[in-house]
Amino acid sequence: MTAASEEKVNPVAPERLHQALGIYQSALVGEPDEKGEAPAVDEPASQRALLAVKREFADPKEFFSLSLRLQRFTEIVGDRTLIKWGMVKHSEGGIEVHDAVVNALAAAPFRKSGVLDKDVFHELVKAEFNRLEAAEKS
Repeated sequence: MTAASEEKVNPVAPERLHQALGIYQSALVGEPDEKGEAPAVDEPASQRALLAVKREFADPKEFFSLSLRLQRFTEIVGDRTLIKWGMVKHSEGGIEVHDAVVNALAAAPFRKSGVLDKDVFHELVKAEFNRLEAAEKS
């Protein structure tokens, strides 16, 4: 186990995770950064994306928590339970992820090994969905 994986994985603010996810996705598809520089071709896309996020989120503890969440995002969009609930939708146009999923991922607990606690995460998604629905009706 590395020193980084022994750190406590703190929750992050949902708006920070939304922001980090946007940066991560832009870097994955190879869009130029804010300086207009094209991505390095020889660098793996996921590594390039994490480095782009790290440049924006310089605090090591926040970056660590964000990076674990971003690295699990592919797993999240393929989660059969979330797809069944309609929280993640796959179509020809791409993937649609409900805000409740991202907000819940921001607060979700991780084990020391860096593994997402899926049962708790699913409960958080339900609670966040209900909260968002109630706020929308108000």
